[in-house]
Amino acid sequence: MTSFKKTALSIALFIGLNSQTALAQAISKAEKQQVIDKVSELMAEHYVYPEVATKTNQKLKQAFEQGEFAAHTDSEEFAKALSTWLEETAQDRHLRVRANPVNQEVKGAESRLRDSLLNPPRFGSQNKGVVGAKVLENNIGYMDLRGFYRLTESQPYIDSAMKLLANTDAIIIDLRKNGGGSPRTVQYLCSYFFDEPLLLNSLYYREDNETIDYHVLDEVAGDKLPDVPLYVLTSNRTASAAEEFSYNMQTRKRATLVGETTRGAANPGGMFTVNDNFRMFVATGAAINPVTKTNWETVGVVPHVATEKDQALDKAIELASTEVEKNWQALKTQREQSLDKLLALLNDVKQSEKSLTDLRQGYQKQTKALLNTLNLTDRELANLAYDSWETSPKYAVFLLEIAVTFNEQETFLYEYWARALAKMDQLSEAKSVIDIGLSKVKGEEHVKMLKETLAEITVSKNKL
Repeated sequence: MTSFKKTALSIALFIGLNSQTALAQAISKAEKQQVIDKVSELMAEHYVYPEVATKTNQKLKQAFEQGEFAAHTDSEEFAKALSTWLEETAQDRHLRVRANPVNQEVKGAESRLRDSLLNPPRFGSQNKGVVGAKVLENNIGYMDLRGFYRLTESQPYIDSAMKLLANTDAIIIDLRKNGGGSPRTVQYLCSYFFDEPLLLNSLYYREDNETIDYHVLDEVAGDKLPDVPLYVLTSNRTASAAEEFSYNMQTRKRATLVGETTRGAANPGGMFTVNDNFRMFVATGAAINPVTKTNWETVGVVPHVATEKDQALDKAIELASTEVEKNWQALKTQREQSLDKLLALLNDVKQSEKSLTDLRQGYQKQTKALLNTLNLTDRELANLAYDSWETSPKYAVFLLEIAVTFNEQETFLYEYWARALAKMDQLSEAKSVIDIGLSKVKGEEHVKMLKETLAEITVSKNKL
């Protein structure tokens, strides 16, 4: 027995969809009977709910005897009709029967291999589903994700996209053309947006009567973004694992869903061989959400903001822009208060006649705290020092000492720190700063620059 729960393809609606349309091939009543007998056997042995499989098989036998599929005379039409019938009868959107591609006399797995290698790759497959990531106006991040490929393959692409979006003020994840994939990959992407070990989803499997839990991972390869406003775009093509991501985010109140109600395919499983000409996707498990205690099978995931799929992105951008502006106004008010405190504090430092030692003890801790609140960089702090290193060297030294703690490898900080000390006739201290810089900076060019600064300071002071 094949154990689909132990693979990365547990929820994979897109499996087998990268083939070109199978060539029309006539199919006899006897061949249809053979397919239906095997489908019933697979349902009885593997389908997650045995009682549903039993009832479905009984109805299938009766329907076939009454001529339900008599009008479908080629393999492709028959597979589609049988899939629709199974889906509606069992109320399971994952149940599918597919006709294998046919190449002359080659059938089955060999035909699928030939079809896969000799046809153009499915759009997005070479980037493992990540077909776009960019920053839109108003600093809104956008990722177009067309599949949850196996995590070992897709993680580098997801991490690259998330790195690009890490400093945006809102993020939109577009799942409108995402047919599903791996629950491990869903778990990984979800983990970027939570910083606590929540249970996201569970998958129950009939085989071994086993339940596998998927919690938020403690670590991802990039920065976690638990507070960034998040929007998920959905459509009637959003299915399976893509629905799980949407449902996880909705039930945990972590994202706003925008678009159409999703397909409604919740039960995981995998592909089974019917014969050389047909395959079947059988749901071998069921998703169980820890919040609702159920899933989205057949009913789909209903978005918070309903709109046509073609208008979903524009609507999400509108919503995100409003949220970004609201957050910016709140941040601006907070920054104004902190900035006023910082500038008042620095003005006290600049006007003070205390020694550097006393200034450090009296003001450095408060200054660092305000700098962290404002998220200022070493360069922004150094700009304040540049304006003063000649006229108020003690003030400049105070600022540059702090700036170096933010970036120990920036050459120009040591250069101007030393120049300010030399301006105060503290040549020995200036030389010590250059020595510290020489031990921290990298690259011959930067080392040369600091040595030249030391030589210039020394010559200038010796002339006095």
